[in-house]
Amino acid sequence: MDQSLRQKQIGALARMLHLNEDSTGFGSFGNGNADSGASVPIWKVLVFDGFCRDVVSTVLRVNDLRENGVTVHMLLSSARSPIPDVPAIYFMQPNAENIQLIGKDISQDLYELYYVNFSSQLPRTLLEEFAVQTTASGTSHQVAQVYDQYLNFLCPEENMFSLHLPDTFEAIHNPSVTDTAMSALVDRIVNGLFSVLLTMKAVPVISAPRGNAAEMIASRLDAKLREHVMSSRNNLFSEGTEDVVAQSKRPILVLLDREMDLSSMLTHSWTYQGLIHDLYDIKLNQIAISQKDESGKTLKKSYDLNVSDSFWANNAPLPFPEVAISIDDASNAFKREADDITRMGGVSSLDEVSNLDMGASTKQLQRAITSLPELTARKANIDMHMNIATSLLDMIKDRQLDVLFQMEEQIGRQSKASIIEAINDSEKANTQDKLRLYILYMLANENLKQADKDECEAALRAAGCDMESLEYINKLRGLNKMSSSIASPSVNGSAGAAATASGDLLGKFSSISNRLAGFTDSSSLGSILSGVRNLLPTRKQLPITRIVESAMNGRSSGTGGSSGGGSGLGIGIGLRSGGGAGGGGVGSGGASSSRMFEDFVHFDPKHARRGNLAGSNAANDTAGPSQEAIVFVVGGGNYVEYQNLMEFAQRATPRKNIVYGSTDIVNADGFLQQLARLNKNK
Repeated sequence: MDQSLRQKQIGALARMLHLNEDSTGFGSFGNGNADSGASVPIWKVLVFDGFCRDVVSTVLRVNDLRENGVTVHMLLSSARSPIPDVPAIYFMQPNAENIQLIGKDISQDLYELYYVNFSSQLPRTLLEEFAVQTTASGTSHQVAQVYDQYLNFLCPEENMFSLHLPDTFEAIHNPSVTDTAMSALVDRIVNGLFSVLLTMKAVPVISAPRGNAAEMIASRLDAKLREHVMSSRNNLFSEGTEDVVAQSKRPILVLLDREMDLSSMLTHSWTYQGLIHDLYDIKLNQIAISQKDESGKTLKKSYDLNVSDSFWANNAPLPFPEVAISIDDASNAFKREADDITRMGGVSSLDEVSNLDMGASTKQLQRAITSLPELTARKANIDMHMNIATSLLDMIKDRQLDVLFQMEEQIGRQSKASIIEAINDSEKANTQDKLRLYILYMLANENLKQADKDECEAALRAAGCDMESLEYINKLRGLNKMSSSIASPSVNGSAGAAATASGDLLGKFSSISNRLAGFTDSSSLGSILSGVRNLLPTRKQLPITRIVESAMNGRSSGTGGSSGGGSGLGIGIGLRSGGGAGGGGVGSGGASSSRMFEDFVHFDPKHARRGNLAGSNAANDTAGPSQEAIVFVVGGGNYVEYQNLMEFAQRATPRKNIVYGSTDIVNADGFLQQLARLNKNK
């Protein structure tokens, strides 16, 4: 089975930690000493800047670094004492400030040798500056290596990446941003995408909608890839054996602008991962939750959410009620195993294992002692998820998120009266929730009367909502004549069945908040949610998934015609959608998505002809169904879209491989803040 993008990035980092020699993985040292039979690794120091620290910490933990010979890790900008006779690995962005800092370190003789690694390509001017510095100080002999690693992206999930460029949507749409700043931002995005493709050893066919940032990025990325692919000396994609596989399975890279669908950024999720990101904003696979202890004092606890946690990996995309019951089941199973171990050892709890009954049989004692570390780790993991689930349940109760989720599941069928009733409901205390609900309702009803809008917006103001983000969306709709897709979601199964399932959800999920009042002990978690074990949200494809499906089905026979030609795909607020949310919109399924994709521009870095290949045979080089795709959203993404794409990939026959990426991973509150700042910047 092919490695995931995250696994490939970990492999590249492992190679860097082994002084850029091949490594078989963590804990297997690939340096010369290990290869020659030495059992002790080369111990070294890791120095990184803030960006590269985030790259490393997203996929590795301190134990991983230690297993690979890193004794200490420090920020490049921090004050550091000399550690003589120890080599240092530097991992940093290629900029003038970092060159100055490492030059200062070398001149002060902080370490024995310097293995310098840049997250992306080091410009020749900076390389020459670095050479001048080390030559002037007479320390060039201490620089053992200088490598371009092409790892300037984060991998929070197996096949999800972020370029870690915050507030990109705001930057792209800010009228005060200069052309120079915009060009620099586009170059950073292109460099990040190039690094992802190089890590995957893949040269894709590139497709993007016309006229926006995505097309500009597609054009520059095509030029950068072409420069390497056509070069016999500098073709980085030809290195290694993976290139043979990549050649035979070329993916399609679909670049999309965030404004093609704003609804997915604002909807309330009901999956475990989606809820956590919405409420606690997952950053670098970590969250911080405020909880009260037994004395009533509020404490802030941090938790790591890593794919190496099997419970998290298996349950993150599942509906929260199912996950809550799984936590309860895991807790009960742990208690049974712990009871067996303590009974064999003649103690009352795991904490008393040190007082084992020496009269017990040797096999029983051996089993008890052997099982203790694994049980202790499991207990910590179960406690973590129990605490997170408890906090989520409290938030569901306080904000009535179950009710909001159900209203949004059928947002196209909501009436103005039901929306105003929800806005005026004093029990729904969070004003952002009310604002998000109305925005989704407005986007789902393209023909909403102005009088109805005014009435709803008056209710929002009376409820204390900040209207800045809504005002900006209204400006976009007015300027670009945008339309929405969510009124006619693409749902698997009949409409009647979907409506019935939704009714069951509404009837049973809405009672969760009332039942939470009796939630006082972790053992009651399963009983509270046992009635919703088999209930699932309506299965539907988000706009991004429908576009990707169209692209992977080989519907790229575009005519290269003008943009906005009435494609009929009203997704979110799309700059290029010509039809409304009604007839001819997304309700027609894949056909309208296909029509939108046909109007994309297409680039093939391996094709002799440069530029947009729409309408040419080159645009159809992957005319057969493609099994691999990379999807990248300019302006921010979220876990809702990632999970929807993964679900589509897993259901497909044969199974498809999809990698999802964005400029940054943003939750609803963060996205609304960007919209609000854009409205203020007049």
